[in-house]
Amino acid sequence: MKKFFGLTALFLFFYPAQTQQVTKEFNRMLVDDDFSRLSGKWDQQSNSENVFVGLDRGFQTWRKNSKSGFFLLPQQAMQFSVFEAYVNFTFDSKGNKNQSAGIVLQAQADGSGALVVEVNKKKQFRILRAVNNRMIAVSGQGEGWVKNKKAITSGENMILIRTYDKIYDLFINGIFVISFTEIEYSKGQIGLYIGAQSKVVFHRLTVKTDDDHVNSEGPKNGNPDEEKTLSQVIVKLKETINKKDKRIADLEAEVRSLAGRNVADTTVVRQKQDLENRLLVCNREMESAKSEREYLQTKLKSLEDFKQLIRENENGDIIINLSNLTASQKAQIESLQSEIKSKTSSMEQLKGEKEDLEKALQKRYVELGNLQNEKVDVLQRMIEKDSIIQVLEEKNKLLDEAYQQCRRSTPTFKEPKPKKEGRRRKKQNDNVLFDE
Repeated sequence: MKKFFGLTALFLFFYPAQTQQVTKEFNRMLVDDDFSRLSGKWDQQSNSENVFVGLDRGFQTWRKNSKSGFFLLPQQAMQFSVFEAYVNFTFDSKGNKNQSAGIVLQAQADGSGALVVEVNKKKQFRILRAVNNRMIAVSGQGEGWVKNKKAITSGENMILIRTYDKIYDLFINGIFVISFTEIEYSKGQIGLYIGAQSKVVFHRLTVKTDDDHVNSEGPKNGNPDEEKTLSQVIVKLKETINKKDKRIADLEAEVRSLAGRNVADTTVVRQKQDLENRLLVCNREMESAKSEREYLQTKLKSLEDFKQLIRENENGDIIINLSNLTASQKAQIESLQSEIKSKTSSMEQLKGEKEDLEKALQKRYVELGNLQNEKVDVLQRMIEKDSIIQVLEEKNKLLDEAYQQCRRSTPTFKEPKPKKEGRRRKKQNDNVLFDE
């Protein structure tokens, strides 16, 4: 009878299927860790049982114990229910053939249980259930190992888990392997698993969720004082960013308006280009401020971990770490406030330069108007001169016609022969004077 109930419970927990069951779209990133910065995120230790250190190529984990594996959970206690979790790791090529590693799912905060998906260098995988420090295989036979040469390699492997409504789809190296159901745990932490006598380098861990659960995943509560302080800073940053966004939009509109005017002064055009360059720099500074705001929001979420540690542990080292981190956060807040003041001052200076530019532009408009008026006056004078010349030409033409008519109407006399050469010359001179 006991065996019957045990098999029934196991059947309810692990119900395998050979087709994908989860059709959700997970497009909202919650965690993306390449293990380049372990401080404040993961425990680093070196003792007779474990060696966990950071390397350029990832998180080096070495489990020396030959009897059991080890759970590596992040220091930030984030809870997940609907998610897509991905881990990428590489086995040590010189290690033994029994090396194994994987991912931890639904780890409970009180240590009462978790799920483990594990692969080894023999190209096998298995699914384990951890209950009160006991590992129970729920896949395959015996120890739970299932052979899959098509999906698993003896070097680098990638495990992907997609879950919704307590149904899990398992992919290894992009190949669908199996779908199963786990009905006991609704949410928990996600971490890393290193098997007994194994040496593995973890390269990346990511967690995504869908649009419907993006605000319900992750840490919920934290230290009230620190949370309040960080919330106030975030609100101030948001207000500052919104004001600067509006100011930038106004400046851009003014720049576009200036660009639409036909200003021939090259100095003004160059000054306008300088203003546009300053606006681009200001936009980059705003993007940096937004990144800092997101970083503060992440810090705000991490406060739940501190509260949990204080409630469950009275160790002095935890209090010291909390105090140190609080001081560090206060220093970061002061630094951000100082940077906000600096950016505000820069915006005021930019405003003054813009006003000077507008004055110079107005002056150029006045000068351009004066030049246009002078040009109009010159054109009018030229038109008047042309009119006078035309009138004079017409009068000259009339005089020529009158002169010709007068000559035609005058009788012709026969010139007498000159008695002397002097008289002939006098007559010719008189005729010349008459013609003139």
